[in-house]
Amino acid sequence: MSSRSSNSNTKKPVADTPVERKTRRCLMCGTKFTSEHVGNRVCQSCKGTAAWREGDQAA
Repeated sequence: MSSRSSNSNTKKPVADTPVERKTRRCLMCGTKFTSEHVGNRVCQSCKGTAAWREGDQAA
C-alpha cells in the first residue's frame, strides 16, 4: 500500500517566473507565431497536421 496520506497536496505547482508570451519560430514550418510559454515551439497550424499527431519527423 502507498505511504501517502489521503490529505496530500495534489494541486499543480505555481511557476516561479511569470508566463512569457513572445514571438517564436515554429520548429516544424519556420513561420513566426505567438508562443504561450517557453515550451511552446510548434504553431497551431502544424499541431493540426497528421505529421504532428503521428509524431513524424519535421521535414
